[in-house]
Amino acid sequence: MIGTDRSRGTTLEPATVALNQLARPFLKWAGGKAQVYPALQRYFPPVAEVETYLEPFLGGGAVFFAYRPATAILADLNSALIVTYKTVKSNVDGVISELDAPSAQVTEEGYRDARVRFNKLLSRVSKLGAKQRTEFASLFIWINHTCFNGLFRVNTKGKFNVPFGYYQRPTIYSEVSLRAASEALREASAALVSYDYERVLGGADKGDFAYLDPPYDPVSDTAKFTSYTRGGFDLEEQERLARVVHDAVGRGCRVVLSNSPSERIRKLYGDFRQEVVRVPRSINCQGTGRSPVEELVVIA
Repeated sequence: MIGTDRSRGTTLEPATVALNQLARPFLKWAGGKAQVYPALQRYFPPVAEVETYLEPFLGGGAVFFAYRPATAILADLNSALIVTYKTVKSNVDGVISELDAPSAQVTEEGYRDARVRFNKLLSRVSKLGAKQRTEFASLFIWINHTCFNGLFRVNTKGKFNVPFGYYQRPTIYSEVSLRAASEALREASAALVSYDYERVLGGADKGDFAYLDPPYDPVSDTAKFTSYTRGGFDLEEQERLARVVHDAVGRGCRVVLSNSPSERIRKLYGDFRQEVVRVPRSINCQGTGRSPVEELVVIA
Protein backbone atom coordinates (compact mmCIF):
# COMPACT_ATOMS: atom_id res chain seq x y z
CA MET A 1 0.00 0.00 0.00
CA ILE A 2 2.85 2.39 0.74
CA GLY A 3 5.84 1.53 -1.40
CA THR A 4 9.23 2.41 0.00
CA ASP A 5 13.00 2.41 -0.15
CA ARG A 6 14.14 0.21 2.66
CA SER A 7 16.97 -1.89 3.98
CA ARG A 8 16.57 -5.56 4.76
CA GLY A 9 19.62 -5.39 7.02
CA THR A 10 22.36 -7.95 7.37
CA THR A 11 21.95 -11.72 7.14
CA LEU A 12 21.42 -13.33 10.52
CA GLU A 13 23.10 -16.45 11.84
CA PRO A 14 20.38 -17.84 14.13
CA ALA A 15 22.83 -19.93 16.12
CA THR A 16 24.91 -16.94 17.17
CA VAL A 17 22.62 -13.89 17.11
CA ALA A 18 19.29 -13.73 18.95
CA LEU A 19 16.82 -11.69 16.94
CA ASN A 20 15.67 -9.61 19.90
CA GLN A 21 19.28 -8.51 20.52
CA LEU A 22 19.10 -6.60 17.23
CA ALA A 23 16.00 -4.68 18.33
CA ARG A 24 16.25 -0.92 18.06
CA PRO A 25 13.79 1.94 17.52
CA PHE A 26 11.93 1.71 14.22
CA LEU A 27 10.62 5.28 14.61
CA LYS A 28 12.43 8.61 14.80
CA TRP A 29 11.33 10.43 17.94
CA ALA A 30 11.97 13.78 19.58
CA GLY A 31 14.25 13.27 22.57
CA GLY A 32 15.08 9.67 21.62
CA LYS A 33 17.57 8.04 23.99
CA ALA A 34 19.54 5.76 21.67
CA GLN A 35 22.69 7.89 21.85
CA VAL A 36 22.53 8.59 25.58
CA TYR A 37 21.62 5.04 26.66
CA PRO A 38 25.23 4.01 27.45
CA ALA A 39 25.43 6.91 29.91
CA LEU A 40 22.04 6.07 31.42
CA GLN A 41 22.65 2.34 31.70
CA ARG A 42 25.20 2.73 34.48
CA TYR A 43 22.38 3.89 36.76
CA PHE A 44 20.02 1.01 35.92
CA PRO A 45 19.69 -2.11 38.08
CA PRO A 46 20.71 -5.42 36.47
CA VAL A 47 17.85 -6.80 34.39
CA ALA A 48 17.85 -10.02 36.42
CA GLU A 49 16.92 -8.03 39.55
CA VAL A 50 13.85 -6.42 37.96
CA GLU A 51 10.42 -8.01 38.27
CA THR A 52 8.59 -5.57 36.00
CA TYR A 53 10.05 -2.74 33.93
CA LEU A 54 7.78 0.28 33.54
CA GLU A 55 8.20 3.05 30.97
CA PRO A 56 5.28 5.51 30.96
CA PHE A 57 6.76 7.87 28.31
CA LEU A 58 7.65 5.26 25.68
CA GLY A 59 8.23 7.43 22.60
CA GLY A 60 10.69 5.71 20.26
CA GLY A 61 11.40 2.95 22.77
CA ALA A 62 15.20 3.15 22.60
CA VAL A 63 15.69 2.39 26.30
CA PHE A 64 13.33 -0.59 26.30
CA PHE A 65 14.94 -2.14 23.23
CA ALA A 66 18.45 -1.67 24.63
CA TYR A 67 17.66 -2.76 28.20
CA ARG A 68 15.68 -5.87 27.15
CA PRO A 69 13.69 -6.53 30.36
CA ALA A 70 11.97 -9.87 30.89
CA THR A 71 8.58 -8.25 31.64
CA ALA A 72 7.46 -4.76 30.72
CA ILE A 73 4.60 -2.29 30.92
CA LEU A 74 5.08 0.30 28.18
CA ALA A 75 2.83 3.34 27.97
CA ASP A 76 2.37 6.60 26.13
CA LEU A 77 -0.58 8.97 25.97
CA ASN A 78 -0.12 9.03 22.21
CA SER A 79 -2.70 6.37 21.32
CA ALA A 80 -1.59 6.34 17.68
CA LEU A 81 1.90 5.38 18.80
CA ILE A 82 0.61 2.59 21.06
CA VAL A 83 -1.58 1.16 18.28
CA THR A 84 1.50 1.08 16.04
CA TYR A 85 3.57 -0.75 18.64
CA LYS A 86 0.77 -3.24 19.28
CA THR A 87 0.46 -3.96 15.58
CA VAL A 88 4.21 -4.41 15.09
CA LYS A 89 4.18 -6.78 18.07
CA SER A 90 1.25 -8.89 16.88
CA ASN A 91 1.40 -8.65 13.07
CA VAL A 92 4.84 -7.62 11.87
CA ASP A 93 4.39 -9.65 8.67
CA GLY A 94 1.31 -7.63 7.79
CA VAL A 95 3.05 -4.32 8.49
CA ILE A 96 6.01 -5.28 6.31
CA SER A 97 3.67 -6.42 3.53
CA GLU A 98 1.87 -3.06 3.63
CA LEU A 99 5.15 -1.15 3.58
CA ASP A 100 6.38 -3.14 0.58
CA ALA A 101 3.21 -2.80 -1.51
CA PRO A 102 3.67 -0.23 -4.30
CA SER A 103 1.76 3.00 -3.87
CA ALA A 104 2.85 6.46 -2.71
CA GLN A 105 6.21 7.82 -3.81
CA VAL A 106 8.41 9.84 -1.48
CA THR A 107 7.44 13.18 -2.97
CA GLU A 108 5.63 16.12 -1.44
CA GLU A 109 2.44 15.18 -3.27
CA GLY A 110 2.74 11.53 -2.28
CA TYR A 111 3.38 12.57 1.32
CA ARG A 112 0.29 14.80 1.43
CA ASP A 113 -1.86 11.98 0.06
CA ALA A 114 -0.48 9.58 2.68
CA ARG A 115 -1.07 12.14 5.43
CA VAL A 116 -4.73 12.50 4.40
CA ARG A 117 -5.19 8.71 4.64
CA PHE A 118 -3.34 8.67 7.96
CA ASN A 119 -5.55 11.40 9.44
CA LYS A 120 -8.73 9.61 8.39
CA LEU A 121 -7.60 6.55 10.32
CA LEU A 122 -6.20 8.64 13.18
CA SER A 123 -9.62 10.22 13.79
CA ARG A 124 -10.98 6.81 14.84
CA VAL A 125 -7.79 5.04 15.84
CA SER A 126 -9.34 3.39 18.92
CA LYS A 127 -12.04 1.76 16.78
CA LEU A 128 -9.93 0.36 13.93
CA GLY A 129 -10.30 -3.27 12.91
CA ALA A 130 -7.29 -5.55 12.50
CA LYS A 131 -6.77 -4.80 8.79
CA GLN A 132 -7.08 -1.05 9.34
CA ARG A 133 -4.63 -1.18 12.26
CA THR A 134 -2.08 -2.81 9.98
CA GLU A 135 -2.59 -0.09 7.37
CA PHE A 136 -2.39 2.57 10.07
CA ALA A 137 0.86 1.22 11.55
CA SER A 138 2.52 1.07 8.14
CA LEU A 139 1.39 4.64 7.39
CA PHE A 140 2.72 5.80 10.76
CA ILE A 141 6.15 4.30 10.03
CA TRP A 142 6.23 5.66 6.47
CA ILE A 143 5.15 9.17 7.47
CA ASN A 144 7.51 9.20 10.46
CA HIS A 145 10.49 8.71 8.13
CA THR A 146 9.36 11.17 5.46
CA CYS A 147 7.99 14.06 7.53
CA PHE A 148 10.07 16.98 8.81
CA ASN A 149 12.53 15.76 11.46
CA GLY A 150 10.38 12.75 12.34
CA LEU A 151 8.14 14.93 14.51
CA PHE A 152 4.70 13.90 15.70
CA ARG A 153 2.45 16.92 16.12
CA VAL A 154 -1.31 17.37 15.97
CA ASN A 155 -3.39 20.51 15.68
CA THR A 156 -6.30 21.54 17.90
CA LYS A 157 -8.57 19.21 15.89
CA GLY A 158 -6.29 16.26 16.53
CA LYS A 159 -4.98 16.08 12.96
CA PHE A 160 -1.34 15.31 12.24
CA ASN A 161 0.07 18.41 10.53
CA VAL A 162 3.85 18.00 10.23
CA PRO A 163 5.07 19.00 6.74
CA PHE A 164 7.10 16.95 4.26
CA GLY A 165 10.78 16.47 5.11
CA TYR A 166 12.38 16.71 1.63
CA TYR A 167 14.81 13.83 2.20
CA GLN A 168 16.78 12.25 -0.63
CA ARG A 169 15.76 8.57 -0.84
CA PRO A 170 15.08 8.04 2.88
CA THR A 171 15.30 4.52 4.28
CA ILE A 172 11.85 3.88 5.71
CA TYR A 173 12.61 0.74 7.64
CA SER A 174 14.91 -2.24 8.10
CA GLU A 175 13.14 -5.58 7.94
CA VAL A 176 15.63 -7.12 10.36
CA SER A 177 15.19 -4.29 12.89
CA LEU A 178 11.41 -4.32 12.60
CA ARG A 179 11.21 -8.08 13.10
CA ALA A 180 13.66 -7.79 16.01
CA ALA A 181 11.50 -5.10 17.62
CA SER A 182 8.44 -7.32 17.26
CA GLU A 183 10.30 -10.22 18.85
CA ALA A 184 11.53 -8.07 21.75
CA LEU A 185 8.00 -6.84 22.46
CA ARG A 186 6.66 -10.39 22.45
CA GLU A 187 9.46 -11.83 24.58
CA ALA A 188 8.90 -9.19 27.26
CA SER A 189 5.17 -9.92 27.16
CA ALA A 190 4.99 -6.15 26.82
CA ALA A 191 1.72 -4.65 27.96
CA LEU A 192 1.26 -1.65 25.64
CA VAL A 193 -1.19 0.89 27.02
CA SER A 194 -2.20 4.48 26.44
CA TYR A 195 -2.33 5.44 30.11
CA ASP A 196 -1.33 8.45 32.14
CA TYR A 197 1.97 8.05 33.99
CA GLU A 198 0.20 8.13 37.37
CA ARG A 199 -1.87 5.12 36.43
CA VAL A 200 1.19 3.26 35.16
CA LEU A 201 3.29 3.93 38.26
CA GLY A 202 0.37 3.49 40.65
CA GLY A 203 0.96 -0.25 40.78
CA ALA A 204 4.77 -0.06 40.94
CA ASP A 205 6.21 -1.87 43.94
CA LYS A 206 9.37 -3.36 45.42
CA GLY A 207 11.33 -5.22 42.76
CA ASP A 208 10.05 -3.05 39.91
CA PHE A 209 12.09 -0.52 37.98
CA ALA A 210 10.78 2.50 36.08
CA TYR A 211 12.54 4.70 33.56
CA LEU A 212 10.86 8.05 32.94
CA ASP A 213 11.58 10.36 30.03
CA PRO A 214 8.86 13.04 30.25
CA PRO A 215 8.67 16.19 28.16
CA TYR A 216 11.47 18.34 29.54
CA ASP A 217 11.10 21.45 31.61
CA PRO A 218 12.26 24.27 29.26
CA VAL A 219 15.55 25.88 30.19
CA SER A 220 14.91 28.87 27.90
CA ASP A 221 12.13 30.51 25.91
CA THR A 222 13.43 28.84 22.73
CA ALA A 223 13.58 25.36 24.25
CA LYS A 224 9.87 24.76 24.69
CA PHE A 225 9.01 21.42 23.14
CA THR A 226 6.52 20.08 25.67
CA SER A 227 3.38 19.35 23.62
CA TYR A 228 3.69 15.66 22.80
CA THR A 229 -0.08 15.54 23.23
CA ARG A 230 -2.71 18.26 22.92
CA GLY A 231 -2.77 18.59 26.72
CA GLY A 232 0.85 19.73 26.93
CA PHE A 233 3.16 19.21 29.91
CA ASP A 234 3.56 22.31 32.03
CA LEU A 235 5.04 23.00 35.46
CA GLU A 236 1.94 21.66 37.18
CA GLU A 237 2.45 18.36 35.38
CA GLN A 238 6.14 18.32 36.35
CA GLU A 239 5.12 18.77 39.99
CA ARG A 240 2.48 16.02 39.77
CA LEU A 241 5.03 13.70 38.19
CA ALA A 242 7.48 14.38 41.02
CA ARG A 243 4.81 13.45 43.59
CA VAL A 244 4.05 10.22 41.71
CA VAL A 245 7.77 9.36 41.58
CA HIS A 246 8.17 9.96 45.30
CA ASP A 247 5.17 7.72 46.03
CA ALA A 248 6.54 4.91 43.81
CA VAL A 249 9.98 5.12 45.40
CA GLY A 250 8.32 5.03 48.83
CA ARG A 251 6.78 1.67 47.89
CA GLY A 252 10.20 0.29 46.93
CA CYS A 253 10.20 0.84 43.15
CA ARG A 254 13.54 1.93 41.72
CA VAL A 255 13.36 4.93 39.37
CA VAL A 256 15.64 6.67 36.90
CA LEU A 257 14.29 9.89 35.36
CA SER A 258 15.68 12.15 32.64
CA ASN A 259 14.86 15.85 32.42
CA SER A 260 16.49 19.21 31.80
CA PRO A 261 18.88 20.47 34.51
CA SER A 262 16.62 23.42 35.32
CA GLU A 263 16.64 24.78 38.83
CA ARG A 264 13.02 23.85 39.48
CA ILE A 265 13.52 20.23 38.34
CA ARG A 266 16.57 19.96 40.60
CA LYS A 267 14.43 21.20 43.51
CA LEU A 268 11.56 18.82 42.75
CA TYR A 269 13.94 15.87 43.05
CA GLY A 270 16.32 17.41 45.58
CA ASP A 271 16.23 14.41 47.94
CA PHE A 272 17.44 11.99 45.23
CA ARG A 273 20.83 11.46 43.63
CA GLN A 274 21.34 13.66 40.55
CA GLU A 275 23.87 13.39 37.73
CA VAL A 276 24.37 15.44 34.56
CA VAL A 277 25.15 13.86 31.18
CA ARG A 278 25.96 15.52 27.86
CA VAL A 279 24.02 14.28 24.85
CA PRO A 280 23.64 15.24 21.18
CA ARG A 281 20.47 17.13 20.32
CA SER A 282 18.80 14.94 17.69
CA ILE A 283 15.75 17.00 16.70
CA ASN A 284 15.94 20.75 16.19
CA CYS A 285 14.54 22.94 13.48
CA GLN A 286 17.97 24.46 12.82
CA GLY A 287 21.10 22.43 12.16
CA THR A 288 23.14 24.90 14.20
CA GLY A 289 20.99 24.04 17.23
CA ARG A 290 22.07 20.39 17.31
CA SER A 291 25.15 20.77 19.50
CA PRO A 292 25.49 18.63 22.65
CA VAL A 293 23.29 19.64 25.56
CA GLU A 294 23.22 18.75 29.24
CA GLU A 295 20.50 16.54 30.70
CA LEU A 296 19.75 15.78 34.31
CA VAL A 297 19.48 12.16 35.44
CA VAL A 298 17.63 11.51 38.69
CA ILE A 299 18.41 8.18 40.39
CA ALA A 300 16.07 6.99 43.13
